[in-house]
Amino acid sequence: MVDVRRIRGGEGLDDINDELDEILDSVVENTRQATEAFFAAYDQNPDPKILAAWLQPRAWREIDYVFLLNEQIRRYGLAFERRHITLLAKQSFQEAEHYEMVGRAIESLGGKVPLSTPPEAKPWSDFLWDCLERHPLAAIAAWNCSETSASGSFEPTFRAGERHGFDEVVRIYKQIENDEKFHVGLGRQVLAAYAKTDTDREEILRAMRGMRDLAWKTFTPESVTQARSA
Repeated sequence: MVDVRRIRGGEGLDDINDELDEILDSVVENTRQATEAFFAAYDQNPDPKILAAWLQPRAWREIDYVFLLNEQIRRYGLAFERRHITLLAKQSFQEAEHYEMVGRAIESLGGKVPLSTPPEAKPWSDFLWDCLERHPLAAIAAWNCSETSASGSFEPTFRAGERHGFDEVVRIYKQIENDEKFHVGLGRQVLAAYAKTDTDREEILRAMRGMRDLAWKTFTPESVTQARSA
């Protein structure tokens, strides 16, 4: 997990940084445990198509981020500094690359790349878009929590991919891991720069807590193992 405690973007989060750090630490650990549980079960029956199915909602998250970030820029971007518009656009481009990359990984395992929201990703997607409707910073807070959460899956995925010889999956996710460090840091920087009022901070916390609660439901060891066998 990137050390967002060192990100400098302004003082807008100073009053809530401790709670934000607790939320982010908890979702990273939860995702790590869930991913390890998935691969412990996968080791007993290593079917590449099962791994492909596990990656499908992850592929959808990448393309949904593209849609979301572009709409964030369209609606609210001109209230940001030009450099932040540029950086958000850079993230959007990288998310599109990730959709292509994870798509290749899925296809290398014999699966199909999703072209619409997978059922297991719908609550997550609905919440992101609800946050965009609510407040200019809420969607940024929600995807920042979501992407930070996903970082907990990287190391267990690398180890499992190496065990099972899924070289393409490991190569792709190592590239994604590098990009995610930029994405997570950018989200925290933008939130710190533009949170000005108590209402802003309340909306940021609402979005972070909501995404944390979705991650706890989505990435528990039980739910991940259940998705594996579906």
